[in-house]
Amino acid sequence: MLFSNINGINKKKIVLLPHDHPDGDALGSSLALLFYLRKLQHNVDLISSTEYSKSFQWLPGIKDIIVFSEKNKFLIRKKIENSDYIFLIDFNNISRIKNLRNFLVSSRAKKVLIDHHPHPSYFDFMFSDPKVSATSILVFRFISNMNNLNKIDKEIATCLYVGLMTDTGFFRFPSITSETHFIAGKLIEKGIHVSNIYNLLQEKYNENRLKLLSKALNRLRVLKKYHTTYTSIDASDLNILSCKKEDTEGVIYYGLGIENIIFSVFFFEEKIKEPIKISFRSKGNFDVSLFARKHFKGGGHKNAAGGISEKSLSESIKYFLSIIPDYYSSLITSI
Repeated sequence: MLFSNINGINKKKIVLLPHDHPDGDALGSSLALLFYLRKLQHNVDLISSTEYSKSFQWLPGIKDIIVFSEKNKFLIRKKIENSDYIFLIDFNNISRIKNLRNFLVSSRAKKVLIDHHPHPSYFDFMFSDPKVSATSILVFRFISNMNNLNKIDKEIATCLYVGLMTDTGFFRFPSITSETHFIAGKLIEKGIHVSNIYNLLQEKYNENRLKLLSKALNRLRVLKKYHTTYTSIDASDLNILSCKKEDTEGVIYYGLGIENIIFSVFFFEEKIKEPIKISFRSKGNFDVSLFARKHFKGGGHKNAAGGISEKSLSESIKYFLSIIPDYYSSLITSI
C-alpha cells in the first residue's frame, strides 16, 4: 500500500526526520530520499531537530534541510502535523528527536521507519533490518522495491555512498556484507567521485581540536584485566579551547586501537548540569548495545552504541568502574 501510494499520481505531503545530531548515514539517507521523493513530484521537507556537523556542508541538498529553532518551530509544527507521511530515518525511537517529539506524536500522518538499529518501536510501516551496516542500504532497497533504481542519479548516489562509508568506518566494520559492496558498486556506476568523497570525509584537524584530543589521550586509562579503556572530556575543556561536540568525533577509536583492547568508552560532558553522554565501541562479540541499554539508558549496535548518565562526570565514571568487573567473563572470551 505504501509503495503504490508513493508511486501513484496523487502527490503527498512528506516530512523526513533524521535523528538528533545527524551523522553521515542519517544525513546521506535523508538527503537521498529527499531527492528521490521530489523526483516523484511529492511535496517533501527534510527537518532536523538539531544542527548537523559542519563537516557535511558539502553534501548535495544540505542547504534544503530545515533546522529546528525557536523562530521556526511553529512552521515546523505545521509541516509535521499536516503531512501525509513522516519518514523516521536512522533511528528507532522518538526520544531521538527531542525537539520534535511532541509534534510527531500529535500528527495523524502515517509513520514510516527506515532504520537499522535493533529493538525498534512499532510504526505504521517498518523498513527495519539490524543486520545491515547502514540505513543507506535500506534506502537503496526502498527505491529498488519500487522498481525505480533508474531514478538514482549522481546526487542521490553520492548521498547514499556517504552513508555507507561513514557507518561502515570506510568499509572496515564487521557488519559489512557482499550486499554492502554490491550497492557501493551500483552507486559508483552513477558517476560519483569516490576519491573526492573520501577526502571530504577525512578528519580535519585545527590546533584547538588537536589540543582537545591531547587532553582526552592524557586521561586515557587502560584496564588490562578487562581489555577495556576509557577517557573523558568535560565542559571546561570545550570552553577553554572553544571547541564543540563535533571536535570529539573519533576520540573513542584511539583506545580501541590498543593491542588486546576490545572495549572502549568515552564520557563527554558538553555542559555542566546536563546529562553525561557516553559512547561505547567494541570488537568481536562483546555487545555494547546490551551494555548501554542495561546501565546507561542507551542502545545502538553490537559494536557501536551510546547512552547517557544523570550523574556527574566523576560519578558516572565511578559507576562504570563498579560494574565492569561483572563483565569479566564476557570480555576475556571476546578476545
